[in-house]
Amino acid sequence: MITHREKATLFLRENWFYPVALAVVSTNLFVGRFDNWSNARLLEAGVILDLAVIVPALYYWCYRSRGKPAILRTIVLCCLGLWIAGLIVPVEHQFILMKIEFIRYVGLAIVLILEIKLMRLVYGAGFSRDKGAKSKAIQTVKDEGMPEWVARILVWEASVWRKVMDFIRAVVGKR
Repeated sequence: MITHREKATLFLRENWFYPVALAVVSTNLFVGRFDNWSNARLLEAGVILDLAVIVPALYYWCYRSRGKPAILRTIVLCCLGLWIAGLIVPVEHQFILMKIEFIRYVGLAIVLILEIKLMRLVYGAGFSRDKGAKSKAIQTVKDEGMPEWVARILVWEASVWRKVMDFIRAVVGKR
């Protein structure tokens, strides 16, 4: 029988990213709050490096075996890191952030394009009457890193909309 201590140890071995990221983010929050920003450019560079490069790299290193979902989440963490850096660094000291702010929007555009592609696939399967299309769409979405239950709900929602559209066509067509 596995004890709670062994479960916790196993969890931390597989998910060491969380305590390390918490330590990095906490340190940056502490420095951002209690430093007088005497060397603003160095502090800003450190915050950006930690939150937009180090934390996402640690995430990828910890979860690299997961493949494409890990890459997508790493991109999202980079964007999130730049956003949080903008909250930590006072506006009057944002020299580097002003120049690299567009990177966050590029990363978000990549994520949005992928999400639109997945939603198109899911809704296409939901509107299809072919049962094989639905299972294929669910598997594809799972392969991209979305939980299976979310994919199933999205396919179900799309099939409900298909039924609503069929009903509206039947009502309008009978007149």
